[in-house]
Amino acid sequence: MLQVGNLPEINQIQTKKTNTANTTNKMKLKNEQDLFKKTNKKEDKSSNGKFDISECAKSFAKGIFSPLTAIIKHPIATIGVVAATAAACTLVPVLGPIMAVGFGALSAFQIGKGVVDVVQNYKQGEYDKAEKSFETVGQGTIGVAMTALGLKQGAKVAKEAKMMSELGVTSLNKAQKAEIALEIKNGTHFNALKEIGSLFTSKAGLKAVGTQFIPSNIAARGKEALKFLFSKEEVTKLKTEKKKFAETAEGKRRAAMTSEEIEAEIRALYKESCDEYGIPEELRPKLKITNENANRGGSYSSVNHQLTINENSYREGIFDLPDIIKHETTHANEAILRQRLSQDQKEQLAIEYLLDKIKNGDKENILTGRGNILTGNETINPPKMNAQMKNAFSKLAQDKLYQMSSYTDDEFVAMVKPLVEGNPEFVQGFNNTDDAINAMANYAKSHNYRYQIAIRHSSGFDTSNVDTSLLKELSQEEKLAAIKSFKENIDCIESNCANNTGCIGIGGDFNQYQFTPEEVLAQQKGNNFEISKLETKLAQLKSQQNYDLAEEARLLDQIEKAKLTIEYKTKGQQMYRLYTESINHPENTQLANQVKGMQAELSDIQSKINSISSLCNDNAFGTDPYVLAKEYTTYQANVRPEMGASHNIPLTTTTAANIIADDIKADKI
Repeated sequence: MLQVGNLPEINQIQTKKTNTANTTNKMKLKNEQDLFKKTNKKEDKSSNGKFDISECAKSFAKGIFSPLTAIIKHPIATIGVVAATAAACTLVPVLGPIMAVGFGALSAFQIGKGVVDVVQNYKQGEYDKAEKSFETVGQGTIGVAMTALGLKQGAKVAKEAKMMSELGVTSLNKAQKAEIALEIKNGTHFNALKEIGSLFTSKAGLKAVGTQFIPSNIAARGKEALKFLFSKEEVTKLKTEKKKFAETAEGKRRAAMTSEEIEAEIRALYKESCDEYGIPEELRPKLKITNENANRGGSYSSVNHQLTINENSYREGIFDLPDIIKHETTHANEAILRQRLSQDQKEQLAIEYLLDKIKNGDKENILTGRGNILTGNETINPPKMNAQMKNAFSKLAQDKLYQMSSYTDDEFVAMVKPLVEGNPEFVQGFNNTDDAINAMANYAKSHNYRYQIAIRHSSGFDTSNVDTSLLKELSQEEKLAAIKSFKENIDCIESNCANNTGCIGIGGDFNQYQFTPEEVLAQQKGNNFEISKLETKLAQLKSQQNYDLAEEARLLDQIEKAKLTIEYKTKGQQMYRLYTESINHPENTQLANQVKGMQAELSDIQSKINSISSLCNDNAFGTDPYVLAKEYTTYQANVRPEMGASHNIPLTTTTAANIIADDIKADKI
């Protein structure tokens, strides 16, 4: 018979047995799981003692991506090395191709070493090591590939270095760079490698390397680099100038003006400008007043015979109305003059202009197609032809190219193929015959397109809403003026189309458009009109008692700036004419030196314009009231960073503010 007092002991014994059983079962289950994992564990092929192709591929890929891995693992160190390398190559450009060759040689060595390691480890039965050796092969392969990609750029730098050494200059002009770039582009990678190798194997190459290491040359390139790095400073400066202008009496007056009040000023000046040119009421361009970005003053478009003025530009002090209105009215007046030529005369003049370019040398950047709104017009550098080839191409142009209809690319190729194949001397300047044919096909396309541009945009203006009976027959004197205007406007239009790519001069400081005859004429007329208005305002101001000295200083500065701008544009036109002649006659060193001297004069004028700013604000040094009155900076003109050294020179607009957009409009008319 069981006693009740013994029941807990029995329960404890049963619990212990149950726990022991559970523990045993768990251990058994764990052992089974471990055995299952061990049995089914994925084999580590990187250390299995076998030679696996998949592991070779992994190691090779690891080597290929090693540069990216280095950046991820050591970003600061990598960026530091890249920055130091870039700085060194900026100061001494030949270091680029030198380092590229060294990097390529090291990479080739890595490939060879990796392959040797693979073979040796494989023969010795060290299969896992053989697989890992493919990483070295991958590193060498990506190194060689990267070197090959930069080979032509290195060759370009090498060839430029030799040319600079030969000419005794620290930089080349755009034409010289373009010629070298085209030659390298048309050459093979092997030729590029030979070009880089010549830096170490030829007297000219060794001299070029030595020249680049001259301290004064390094300092000059450093100065250019700093100028490039801080080019955005001008944009910041413009914002500051606008802010300071807003604080002047004139700035406050303009800011308080309503759109209606500004429009009244615009219409009064528009009428005065048209009256001075004697433009009949019925022939005057339509006037459109806009509120857009203040940096755009206005424009004249011949496609719709419209003059556009931006009131924001005037309100914020970027442009003055007399200058901008007279400038654009000048373009309109020239268009009306050209419109009075007969269509036959216009077509003949366009042909004469283009044939002259074939015979006597073209500009650096010439149009070859419309392109698009974002990228701008397509441009090329004209090919170099001997006299015989120029004559043959001139005949082709007259027979087929000078018309308002276009051809397909294949048709252009078919036209020039016999011409190129018949001139082996021309082909020698290219990598092969096909490249030579394509270059001439593009030049043919250029002349076809430029003829259309000349007829469409230089002929005159849209007469769809004009009484053409008012376009009187030209007198002999007017006819000569119209012919001159027509040819000069083709240059103006073409250069405007190539504005983004049409940089000229040492370092690309100028552009093809700003010094073309009609643009210079418009600048002269606009600034002279501005000066007359400013002088009237100055006289009125000084007639008052206790007049505002700051306003007097502002007016004096604007007058001085306008005069300097006229001088800059006039001298620039002379420089541009000689510069175009010099690029077509590179052997004329005397002409090249003359151009260089004129460019230095232009830079000096620009410096004077830039110096028109605040002088002193420290009364402790006893400065007089006039100097204190100049405690501001006058407005700056439209900042165009892409125009290099000319960005502080007042620029307004063109006869075709956007030639592409105008082309599209013209297609619809």
